[in-house]
Amino acid sequence: MKSILLASLFTQLIFQFSFAIADDKHLSSQAKIDSLLAELPNAKGDTNEVVLLINLSKETFKRDKTKGIEYSIKSNELAKRINFESGIVDSYSLLAIQYFKSNQLRESINIYHELVEKYEKDNDKKQLARHYGNLGASYLNNSDYKLALKYQNKSYEIYKEINDSVGLATNLINICLIQSRLGNFPLSLEYGLKSLEMFEQLNDSNKIAHSFGIIGVLYRSMNNDNKALEYYKKAFKINQHLENELQMAENLANIGGIYKSRRKFDSALNNYLDAIEILEKLDYKPYLAVQNGNIGNLYADLKDYSKSLEYYNKALELNREINRKSGIANNLGGKGEVYYLLATDTTIDNRSQELSRNYLNKESNLIKSIDYLESAIDILNEIGEISTASMFYEILHLAYEKQGNYKKSLYSLRKHKELNDSLFKQENADKIAALEKAREDDLKQKEIEKQKLKIAEQEKREQLILYFSIGFIIVMAVVMFIIYRLLKRSDKLLYNVLPVSIAKRLKNKEHPISDYFTQASIVFIDIVNFTELARDEDPRRVVEALNKIFTHYDTIANKYGLEKIKTIGDSYM
Repeated sequence: MKSILLASLFTQLIFQFSFAIADDKHLSSQAKIDSLLAELPNAKGDTNEVVLLINLSKETFKRDKTKGIEYSIKSNELAKRINFESGIVDSYSLLAIQYFKSNQLRESINIYHELVEKYEKDNDKKQLARHYGNLGASYLNNSDYKLALKYQNKSYEIYKEINDSVGLATNLINICLIQSRLGNFPLSLEYGLKSLEMFEQLNDSNKIAHSFGIIGVLYRSMNNDNKALEYYKKAFKINQHLENELQMAENLANIGGIYKSRRKFDSALNNYLDAIEILEKLDYKPYLAVQNGNIGNLYADLKDYSKSLEYYNKALELNREINRKSGIANNLGGKGEVYYLLATDTTIDNRSQELSRNYLNKESNLIKSIDYLESAIDILNEIGEISTASMFYEILHLAYEKQGNYKKSLYSLRKHKELNDSLFKQENADKIAALEKAREDDLKQKEIEKQKLKIAEQEKREQLILYFSIGFIIVMAVVMFIIYRLLKRSDKLLYNVLPVSIAKRLKNKEHPISDYFTQASIVFIDIVNFTELARDEDPRRVVEALNKIFTHYDTIANKYGLEKIKTIGDSYM
């Protein structure tokens, strides 16, 4: 089933906040809690009581989230009464963390907005960057990707300004996760690899392991399972050494996903169940929901549809309990896919004794499939998850086709293709934006240099008029030559990304760029058996061959007045 890859990617998002908020490795000892409770009756309503309540909240939260939050609120109220400024901030920050970990994301977001406002007034850039990142993380887990990216970028710019390497690496991995949820996998991988390099320089084992896991998922999303498995195992080895149980569960589940895709179902199920055992001990509902969904997906592949729906329902109940929209959508879509299989599986009659009568009515199953898929797509469109929505539109197209509703089937197919195309368009838009920004930065820098030369000319005009004039002409010539070369290089990059005609119109500031054609034909050229041919070939020979072929295509296109749209791997469009 197709939904397993998206579910696997979703699991990584649950852990992205670990850079801002450290997960507890071990539960607090009851003895420590009892010791703090014994001190509480002696507290005198002063700053010491605030600190005591904060410590009690931290320890209690590991065992009882509701009680832990209750102590945080008490500490915050007392700090406000006695005007204990640092106590107010500490208790408020702790409360935001606890709301986040309890999946009360709206409350977490509200507190972080207040903290951001405070640090903006104080001009405390380090704390402001930290809480912008926390705010972005809260929006990310609330499936609001636009605001998540906005605040992570704000955090990144401040960390860059104050030269904080840890903060920069943290933002890179968080931006990587947001881009992955938006379906921009190549761009996401670029951010992920950059952050990994920085964490390796910082020798931070926890964050290296975290980055390994995320990069594994990104490789998986691009169908490179060998690379994905390599990074998952690296992550698991480090997390096992560090006794990071939550991350170990994450790694086990993702390794299980690889085994499932290779149809090693027993190994996959064992990994999923091992992950669930850890998560049940930790009572971590978000990831428990994911793993129940993964097992539901696995049983669907085994054609054990009743078991599949059982686990999808468990996952759906957990996701609804914590109000995780993307998880709800994945579970609804998964159920829709199962009901589609129930409606189309020709072997069901031979296995009818294994299924209840409710599952044997193919017409009813088809209706349920469509209902669940449409409900999933509505949520995904609301939160902007293009890649998952595209996948479910494809299944919906097949369900409507099976039902005989060809109009809606065609509409669903068009939406699937439209969303798929938009993923490629977004990638190109990002590249164009990067090229234009680089060009703008170059021109600004040259302008600064030119202004410095003018100032120098004014200061030395009387003494060095002859020498300066000659030097100024030479420097200006060099500057203009450099600018000319940079413009040419920028143009060349732009022409490689876009068709020449479009690139020229973009340079002329035409907006929006659109044309109307009454008729158009598109040719897709693909090299037969390219994967097999290239597998054991020298990469340089492969690239030389592709270059020779595509250059020939370009010549033909120019000769007959055709327009090259794009090349993807060995495909020419």
